[in-house]
Amino acid sequence: MDKNAHSLIARPLAQASHLIGLCAPSQVRVLGPHEKLDPASDWIIGIKPFSDGASLHDGHWERHPVGDEVLCLLDGEVRVLLRPQRRGQEAPVLELSAGQMLVVPRGCWHRLEAVQPGRLMFITPARGSEHEKVQP
Repeated sequence: MDKNAHSLIARPLAQASHLIGLCAPSQVRVLGPHEKLDPASDWIIGIKPFSDGASLHDGHWERHPVGDEVLCLLDGEVRVLLRPQRRGQEAPVLELSAGQMLVVPRGCWHRLEAVQPGRLMFITPARGSEHEKVQP
């Protein structure tokens, strides 16, 4: 067994304060609350507790040009807004309830609004995410 494997199983970790980095070849890296993203990671898995829009960064659009993002709602309820293709169009809205998941396609601008507090698991590319402030 790899000596680094022991550090992964040495103790249980809080889901809300750690991220999992998936690296090639088939390795896992655990990132603590204030650790910088491991440049070797290709994907990041995390669980985000949320209570309101601010905890989901609802004032910003986000997209991932490098790959798709998977959103799995463990508890609560969220609205996923997809940015319209043209100005003046209304943003398509998808309601996500506990136990449901959604794949946000690569390059699709999106943002989340909390409807009921809960926990969201996300699987997202580790690099290349872009953010823009929501314009009134």
